[in-house]
Amino acid sequence: MYSRKTIFIISIMLLTIMFLGGCKSSQKNNLDSETPDGNVLTNNIQDDKQDTNLRETILYYQNDDGYLVPVMRKIPWEEGIAKAALSYMMDTKEQQKDLMAMGLKALMPGNTEINGLSIKDGLAKIDFKNDTVQFENPVSESNMVQGIVLTLCEFPAIDKVQFMFDGKIKQSMKNGTDVSKPLAPQDINLEMGQNIKNGEGKLTVFFHSTSDTQYDYLVPVTRIISASELALDTAIGELLKGPKSSNVLKMDIPQGTKLLDTKIENGTAYINFNKEFSALGNEPRSEAIVMKSIAMTAKQFSGVDYVKIMVDGKEYEGVEQLNLPTFANEY
Repeated sequence: MYSRKTIFIISIMLLTIMFLGGCKSSQKNNLDSETPDGNVLTNNIQDDKQDTNLRETILYYQNDDGYLVPVMRKIPWEEGIAKAALSYMMDTKEQQKDLMAMGLKALMPGNTEINGLSIKDGLAKIDFKNDTVQFENPVSESNMVQGIVLTLCEFPAIDKVQFMFDGKIKQSMKNGTDVSKPLAPQDINLEMGQNIKNGEGKLTVFFHSTSDTQYDYLVPVTRIISASELALDTAIGELLKGPKSSNVLKMDIPQGTKLLDTKIENGTAYINFNKEFSALGNEPRSEAIVMKSIAMTAKQFSGVDYVKIMVDGKEYEGVEQLNLPTFANEY
């Protein structure tokens, strides 16, 4: 029989690799400069740990319930890689097999045409053929705009994105999405009906999709909280509360689990739960995704390099220390 620690490690590996595999490193590497026509010039530095013909790139998709989902995929280096990255977010025959395996949907129709992409002084101007980017509902339209902005702004040379259609700037798209001005990355999956007020803050928590697919993925959710000063215990406490008004996201924490305390020392975040948390070890698949959810939520705080899970002040059996994941999801 395998030990629980061995089963946990195997589960984490499966969640991290997922079918095609992936390797972890920086989200934003090896971009030296970009030309006015949007081409990217790569450097000649060789790295034995990374295939220099591929770039780790965070792309955005949506699930059946309209949540944006970030996925790191390794795509081939080529001139104009920022523009090329967007082709992996289109519903083409080439992408449909991968999208089906991931249980996710493309943000753009398969016939989407990009007339051009230019990058200058941090601003990317992307020009679409107007009649190829029409959407039936506001959610799909808004997700397309936000997903493109988030994807392009992962490239170090891009801070904002201006949408254009047949060479012209519109006030808004068909379903009302404002595209009149350059757009910067916004809060991903902001919980419905929430607007930040004085004395409030926001943080990101990561929940597990309930979709019945082989690909287990995390969904980042932006939550508004009452405290303006964010703390680790606040974030983990919100994670334990689970998603609000959603039947499509979950947090597989054992019933009765409570957070006792947290602290950060020498780069390690110690997260201490009560004894009910230990029941998680009976479900290796849930254990792996919960651990990754906790680690990704803790990652947003500066000074956190590792996470150590505690139960009633003692190290949780099954995993000694969590390395922080580089990406929420990899394919």
